[in-house]
Amino acid sequence: MEVLEKLEQRISELLAGIDRLKAENARIRSESETNSAKIAELSEENRKMCASLAQEENTRGEAMKRLDALLRKIEEHENIE
Repeated sequence: MEVLEKLEQRISELLAGIDRLKAENARIRSESETNSAKIAELSEENRKMCASLAQEENTRGEAMKRLDALLRKIEEHENIE
């Protein structure tokens, strides 16, 4: 009988362990889904920021070209006089 009691106790412990593991697995799965959603949001934000940065760089480049052209005009005008 003692062996059966030990077996029953061990089975109860194992079943309780399984329940804990299932709960932990559900928690981790939920966190993973939340993190995946956050990663997707951050990736989209990063894409938008990269596009914005590229646009800003293009705008800055165009402004620099226009300023260089104006400086050349001024220099040419001064050389003529």
